[in-house]
Amino acid sequence: MKLFTSKIGPNPEALRKILALKKLDIEVEEIDMMGGQNRSEEFLKINPAGQLPCLQLDDGMVIAEVAAIAEYIEEIKPDPVLGGNTAGQRAETRMRMRQLDYLVLAPMMAGYRHSEGKGFFEGRMLLLDDYGAPSKQIAAEGLKWVNNLLADKPYICGDRLTYVDVAFYCLVGFLAKVSLPIDPSLTHLTAYFERLSQHEIIGQK
Repeated sequence: MKLFTSKIGPNPEALRKILALKKLDIEVEEIDMMGGQNRSEEFLKINPAGQLPCLQLDDGMVIAEVAAIAEYIEEIKPDPVLGGNTAGQRAETRMRMRQLDYLVLAPMMAGYRHSEGKGFFEGRMLLLDDYGAPSKQIAAEGLKWVNNLLADKPYICGDRLTYVDVAFYCLVGFLAKVSLPIDPSLTHLTAYFERLSQHEIIGQK
C-alpha cells in the first residue's frame, strides 16, 4: 500500500493520527498541495477527484475520503477498534460520520473556501461570493446540534473513541482557528475539544 498525503491540511492530519492510533506504518508519498500537485494531470490519474489523502492498494485500487480509508484500515487491522465491535456499533459510527458531514463538516469547509480561504482555492474549484456566509450559518447550527449530542457522553459515539472523533477534531479544530470560531456558550463541545486535546496522540500538534 501507498499513502498519498500532504504535510498540511486537516484531513491529512486526521489520517496521520488514525494511523498512529492503529500503530500502522504505510509507505508515504508527500504531495505538494500548496503548489497544486494534487491537481496535476499526473496525480489526477491516481485520484481523479484530486483529494488528499488517498490510499493506493497493492492491486492499484485507490481509496479517498478519511472515513472510507479509516474503515478499510479497520478491516485489515481491527486492533485497536476505531469503528465498532458489533454491527450496531459500526452502523452508529457510520451514521454519526454521515450526520457530521452534512450538518457541520461540509458547510463549515464551504464557508471557509468561499471566504477566508478564497485566495488558496481560487482556480482550483468554483467559488461564489455569496456562498460563504450562509454555509457558516448552517455549520453554526450543526455545531449546536453536536453540543447537545455531547451533553451526556465523552465522545461522538458515546463511550467509544472512534475515527469520527479524530476527523471531527482535526477539521473543526482547524476551521475554528481560520474561519468559524466555536461559540464558547457551547460548553459540551468546548469540553470535548479540551478532552481530546489532552489525548497523547489526537492532541499532538
